[in-house]
Amino acid sequence: MQPGWLSGRAMAWASYDVASSAYFGVAPAVLMPIYFREVFASAANPNAAWGMVASLAVLASSIAAVLAASLARRIPRFMLMVAFSAGLVAAIAALALNPWGSGVQAALGFIAAQSCYFAAMTLYESYLPDLTQPADRQKLSGFGWGIGYLGGILAIVVLLLLVAARPASLPLLDACFAALAVISAVLFAIVLTLMWRSGFGRLAGAVAAPQWRSVMGAIRHWRAYRGVFQLLLGTMLVQVAITVVVTFTAPILASRSGQSLQDLLWLLLLIHVLSVPSTLVWSALISNWSRLVPMTALLCLWGLVLLLLAFGGGPWMPVATVSVIGCCVGATSSALRGFLAESVGPGDAAAFFGLATVAGRMSAATGPLLYSALAVAAGERVSLIVVLAVLACGAVLVLKHLLDRPLPSMPRSA
Repeated sequence: MQPGWLSGRAMAWASYDVASSAYFGVAPAVLMPIYFREVFASAANPNAAWGMVASLAVLASSIAAVLAASLARRIPRFMLMVAFSAGLVAAIAALALNPWGSGVQAALGFIAAQSCYFAAMTLYESYLPDLTQPADRQKLSGFGWGIGYLGGILAIVVLLLLVAARPASLPLLDACFAALAVISAVLFAIVLTLMWRSGFGRLAGAVAAPQWRSVMGAIRHWRAYRGVFQLLLGTMLVQVAITVVVTFTAPILASRSGQSLQDLLWLLLLIHVLSVPSTLVWSALISNWSRLVPMTALLCLWGLVLLLLAFGGGPWMPVATVSVIGCCVGATSSALRGFLAESVGPGDAAAFFGLATVAGRMSAATGPLLYSALAVAAGERVSLIVVLAVLACGAVLVLKHLLDRPLPSMPRSA
């Protein structure tokens, strides 16, 4: 018997994580870094060039998230989700139609894909407080994030069949993007149909749309919501480190350990396979036992990942690194999403999740820029140590938030 918090509508909501992860679980972590390494092969530092493109994509997706929140004042959130999901599929397809490897077209395609993805996810995540009581939001967040990896696993298996025993090249990567576009289109069509039949079109109109005055009201009254903004700041700093790991693990392993595209896809599959049970287990611990102890352990694991990338070597290093990532990546993100959902009410969710997306995008832009600048100036190892220090600062703020009592949601008059 399924628990009370896992209703049919909640299941339909969580299934969007499955569809979206087919893109986000594969493209930014492996396909994009390898693709841009081919595109920028003549550059002095291809990894740094890739970092600059990733940062531009982050800035553009921040604007897209704010635009989505603004448009939700006049357009139902579900209709906007459909539009941005279609835009994501179109952007992936555009990456497949770049036979000459144009750096400008590749950059624009990636920026468009990231912008559509994060705009849709901002709207998607703002539904979480509408679906369950505060005590159950962490459980539903973890469940959605955990099963979401199934979409990524499906995409990786298809791509492994496509690239088997073939060296990385622009034509092969174009074919990978084409396959990813088809997979994403099919999954989004199924999931959005399920959400529509579950009443999300009606639900979108029943919840207060995000308005600039509510966002500005939260900022003006930040002292009354110190805990929420403390969580947002801590999450920003933690995401700086996570973004660096996600953005640069593949190129670091490819350059240091000689991993091929097929090798990297197998390693990514390992991350996804480990992430499904680990996300569900960590979520259960956080929901039913303690928030502080599991979250402390998760943040320590991210520190271990950065140390492995900085000092690890030998044939064991790639598998060890991605295994640790698989044990913490989904659980950390779902926990942070759940902590925010616990702190806000349904009417305030769109505004605060919009702020959270912008804050996350700012941190995600800072991570690649910080890493790239320091890698060029002082070397890869120094760059990773600095990112580790940023992670430690963020961990302190997040853990301090967990020690405080939850704050009330923002008043309507704000």
